[in-house]
Amino acid sequence: MKTLDARFRFSGERRQVTALFYDIVGSTELLLKSEPEQFFRSVSALHQNAETIIKRHGGFLHQRLGDGGCCFFGYPEQAEDAAESAVQSSLELIELVAKSKAKSRLAFKLRVGVATSLVVFSSEGNEIIGTAPILAARLQAEADPNSVLVAESTYQLTRSKFRYGLLREAKLKGFDEPTGLWQPNGRLEESSVGALPQDRNRPIRGREKELTALSKAWEAACVGNGSAIALVGEAGIGKSKLIREFADRLAKTQHDSVVFQCNRRLESQPLHSFVAFLEAVVGTSTLREGDAKAFLKALQTTKREVSEASATTILSFTAEQKSSNPGQIRTTDLSGRAFRQEVIEAAAHLLTCNANLIPTLLVFEDVHWADGMTVELMDRLGSLAHKLPVLILQTSRIRRSLAATTEIELTGLAPTAVRDLVASIWGERPPPGLSDFILDQCDGMPLYAEELAEFFRGRHALGKVASEWKGLLLDGGVTSLNDLLSARLASTGDARKVAQFASVIGREFSISLLTYLLEETSRRAVDVHIERLLSQGIIEPLPTAPRTYQFRHVLMQEATYGSLLKSDRRRIHRRIADFLIQERTPSLPAAIAAWQCAEAGLHVAAARFASAAAEASVLRSAMHEANVSLTLCAEAISNISSREADRTDLILNLLKLQGVVATALEGEGSEVARRIYSRATQLLRKQPSAVRERHFPLYWGWWFTAPNIQTQQSRARILVEDMQSVEDQETRLQSYHCGWATSFHAGEHGFCLDCVAKGLGLYDSYRAVRNRAFFGGHDAKVCGLGESALSYLLLNEIGASESAIQACLDWANSTEHVGSMVHGLYYAIVLRRCQGRYDDVYALGEKMLSLAEKHGLAASEARANMYCGWAEMMTSADGNGGKRFEDALQLQQQLGTDDNFSMHSDMHAQVLQRLGRNDEALVTLQYAIDVGRNSGQLFWLPELYRRSAKLRRALSKQPSSVKKDLANAVRIAEGQKAAWLANRARRELDVFPG
Repeated sequence: MKTLDARFRFSGERRQVTALFYDIVGSTELLLKSEPEQFFRSVSALHQNAETIIKRHGGFLHQRLGDGGCCFFGYPEQAEDAAESAVQSSLELIELVAKSKAKSRLAFKLRVGVATSLVVFSSEGNEIIGTAPILAARLQAEADPNSVLVAESTYQLTRSKFRYGLLREAKLKGFDEPTGLWQPNGRLEESSVGALPQDRNRPIRGREKELTALSKAWEAACVGNGSAIALVGEAGIGKSKLIREFADRLAKTQHDSVVFQCNRRLESQPLHSFVAFLEAVVGTSTLREGDAKAFLKALQTTKREVSEASATTILSFTAEQKSSNPGQIRTTDLSGRAFRQEVIEAAAHLLTCNANLIPTLLVFEDVHWADGMTVELMDRLGSLAHKLPVLILQTSRIRRSLAATTEIELTGLAPTAVRDLVASIWGERPPPGLSDFILDQCDGMPLYAEELAEFFRGRHALGKVASEWKGLLLDGGVTSLNDLLSARLASTGDARKVAQFASVIGREFSISLLTYLLEETSRRAVDVHIERLLSQGIIEPLPTAPRTYQFRHVLMQEATYGSLLKSDRRRIHRRIADFLIQERTPSLPAAIAAWQCAEAGLHVAAARFASAAAEASVLRSAMHEANVSLTLCAEAISNISSREADRTDLILNLLKLQGVVATALEGEGSEVARRIYSRATQLLRKQPSAVRERHFPLYWGWWFTAPNIQTQQSRARILVEDMQSVEDQETRLQSYHCGWATSFHAGEHGFCLDCVAKGLGLYDSYRAVRNRAFFGGHDAKVCGLGESALSYLLLNEIGASESAIQACLDWANSTEHVGSMVHGLYYAIVLRRCQGRYDDVYALGEKMLSLAEKHGLAASEARANMYCGWAEMMTSADGNGGKRFEDALQLQQQLGTDDNFSMHSDMHAQVLQRLGRNDEALVTLQYAIDVGRNSGQLFWLPELYRRSAKLRRALSKQPSSVKKDLANAVRIAEGQKAAWLANRARRELDVFPG
């Protein structure tokens, strides 16, 4: 026998292995009763025969132990069917010694033990460390002569292949918990699975045309001309079965395939099917922790290689995002829409990155339950497919308008196909007329036809008249497909209860949660029932998660769920909800947990889970998905008694998230957003200081969505006043943030600088990482320094202004945060524009434009183009830059982000004046003056009056109107103590004649 070093070398590798131990019963007594030489020859022959059997099934006889042997399957050569091969070998070993008994004077009896576990290969390559070999040895010691005992781990892997009996549970040496002793009694035959053999994977009927279309699309994809195809049809029409049949036909070809299952309860979870795929590939912990190195390494095992930038983007999306954990919030480094697009781009790249190496099949099941980001991902994949060896298949009950997607509508099967289907299920010629009877009942729906055929076959419907068949349906209470599915469920006996509990969990369920629910049923009994449900085609294993199953069809899950009384359903929901509430980290997604709690009548918990699901979506810039959870949250709160202590807090949390979503989807000036924040603030101002502090973002939203500067300044003073008593320094800082941002525009420069000084005294760079996500998308220190630079300029404190703007730019760059860097550049541009430093404005504007274009910041892109166009116009003799300015100004007005209307109108008037359109320029200035006076944006009003006076002089207007404008400019500037503006106006007034 070759040594291990000669066969294989490992260095500490982990792998699942199945160990087999066999031992001769009473070998010492046999030796004493026989000739030593004869005994030696007999034992050697046994070992040789055993090794032959072991090798035939892919195993490796690792050691001969005198009167026994130690064997491994799945080692050194890895094998998916290692456990099955080991059990089969053990049965053949017993059969070997049983046959040898009659031929030999020295008859042996064997005991065999089989166990499976993860093991570690020693660095020397000649030792295996793990529980499998130890447990197998203990099991063989417990076995009766000429019998096999199998460990629980091996039983779970092979129970669909062999008939088993549970002998008992035993406490084995070295193991703390009792171990089930499973005895295999032979291999399962096709006909022994269940009462009737049911081939749920039988070839599809009547879809040759559709299969041909898919095959042609695949052939085109294999040569680099991929496509996207949507299979559309009602539930039960055979969409998934068609894809399975197509996938079976590709089984012998070299290709990669991934299935993404959209979930009915996860429409609020962005990219939930893609994230589930990643969890299966790289592990949940890697995704939640955002470990880029582990992520890339795990991807390599699937031959997928993406850039570190793509990995970082995906992990920024999947990492556990908690508003209380500033280190985890990265999504707002980009605008919401830009981040969303970058995630989709990275996901599409990951799914197609190895397509040039191997043709790829991507399947999206139940797209009618897809979340918005998944739809966008499919859209993006569809647009990429035409130049890649990729075929994208979708199944859906509804039509969706997706780019470059061909639609195939599935309708009922033709009569010939239904008859063929019934015959294939019957196994022989069905009774005459039965196929046509089934056709009339099912209207061509394949699933309905299958269930009817199985129903009649199970009742030995050998009659020849329709009345007999109708009688069977009537006796069985069958009037619909749902009734048929319920009848099939009822035929599973005691396993029906297990299926019913599973259906309350959802279409997918784990054995761990199911066992928890069935606390009065032993684990062994649950396993037996699961086996029954598998054999009857009620459920099937979920390949992406161990010990997890799903109902074979969603209609079966719905029928099973519907078979429970409402009161029973609620009790089961309650037990699931209690389990989820007690978990530190819920094992089900928050959206599903919210639904479970709502169905259990636990409305407070439902609101909390729904709020958590919505917040997770908001932090991932998935606002439409967040809205789905917020609707559930609002419904749960509506069912909570007004006397419930937590109700107010839950309402405030709901309003906070609704405000963020409404602002993102409808715009910061939308009536919807304003109503939400106004309602929230009315409620919040009645609460104690601690509550106001906790829900400060609502105050901020109320301030942010004010209809004009005058109202916003009034609200800012309320914020500063109301937050004086709170303990949290960051909350007080953000109240000052609101104060300085509005006060500058209101021309209250003293209050602005006071807010900056007090606010930045509270600044914490660590906490700033979180809060820039919620308060303006930029760093508070950058904002404060920039605002103070402008106020100092208007107050004619030039040195302080220059110091502040340099500190602003330096700090913005140090944050490496895009929103903050763009914000700092904008302050510098406005400052240089005030000073008329055109070249500086242009250079800073181009820098801002580069950042905005790279990161999809549409509003900043418009601003940068506007200032660059203005600077060009003011310095060129031929009028270059005018169109660039006007296009950008129009875009900014369309976006609703013109927060500096006064200055931008002044710039517009200057552009019009350069173009010789002085009358239009004056009208523009007059309109800006009126808007500024009415809205409260007063800081630039003196300059607007000064510029109006100059234009009136150029147009030869009445001198009195010119003088009046200049006087207004001086008066307003002096009222604001804006000496820099006052001096500019006063100089012109002093030289004005008369």
